[in-house]
Amino acid sequence: LALGANAWKAKDSTDMQASNLTNCVNVETKCAVNFTHTSNRTRMVSDANECCDPTCILWTCGTGWKGSPQYYDNIGASNEKCCDRTCSLVTCPSGQGTIPSMADQPGTSASQCCANTCSQHRCYGAWTTDPSKSAVVNNTNEGCCRPSCQSVTCDASQGYVPDVRKSDSPGTTVAKCCLQTCKTMSLKSTSCPKHYGIKESVAANLSMTLPSGSNATAKCCSPKCGAVSCPSGTIAHKSMSNQFADAAECCQATCATYTCPAGWAAVVANADNPTGASPTESCCERTCAFFNCRGELGSGWFNTSDVNKLTSTVQSFKDCCDRSCANYSCPKTHTLRPSAETRL
Repeated sequence: LALGANAWKAKDSTDMQASNLTNCVNVETKCAVNFTHTSNRTRMVSDANECCDPTCILWTCGTGWKGSPQYYDNIGASNEKCCDRTCSLVTCPSGQGTIPSMADQPGTSASQCCANTCSQHRCYGAWTTDPSKSAVVNNTNEGCCRPSCQSVTCDASQGYVPDVRKSDSPGTTVAKCCLQTCKTMSLKSTSCPKHYGIKESVAANLSMTLPSGSNATAKCCSPKCGAVSCPSGTIAHKSMSNQFADAAECCQATCATYTCPAGWAAVVANADNPTGASPTESCCERTCAFFNCRGELGSGWFNTSDVNKLTSTVQSFKDCCDRSCANYSCPKTHTLRPSAETRL
């Protein structure tokens, strides 16, 4: 290594005559800082400076090598003489990798430098394998795995149940890992179409998970009476409009379909009214057949056999009964017979 003229100084000026030097045996030199006198005293030199060699403190270790103060005073100018091999140069066996904290530390063997990678770690239960970490040196769930759907709590009180198809799949949200049931729909006021609803028994059955799309309505929602179109001759039972159609009488007959019993006549104005619990009273009215013309003794009226009068619904003696002589006014030239209550 060639050095400048000031890199060393001879102790004796007589030694400075380089032209007389042939090797370093008879030359005593004071080498520059970080240089030391060569151990090869028989070295043939043409300049006294050549009797000084650099020490390791001047050497910059290459990639994968690390310097150490214990080598600083050594004569040398190479990785092998001045540095330690680090673990980054060690080839780890299959399934292992360099321990990150050891990568820049001295090491020459797999036992010092290597540890299992995530490819050797089994993820299960609330954790599932993360392929992107297979080469990472680690042996913990947190370091090697990602949360699986088994780590997510599906709240049954809100109608959610675990999606068993995804139990080993990565996931951290209810939306990804849980299935909705009819109960989930029942907790939403706008879940079913108008005049439809979810029965309590259906909402309580958490096995009734929702299919995708509009089929959810078909599976969970049942029609109420308000959704039923009543056939001709019937009318919607208004008090039942919010009852489920398969458990209630949604439609009731109208008076138009009811035949009034003997002595009663249909009320035309009530034709479109529901028959109700007492259809005769709701749809019909009494005729003269029920009128007692002899109800009052000496009233002067007799029960009639006249069909026209018997079917009349006007309840009066005049409209329902036959007159007797008692109701007749004789002319001035005549007098009423002694037995006046005879039919006219």
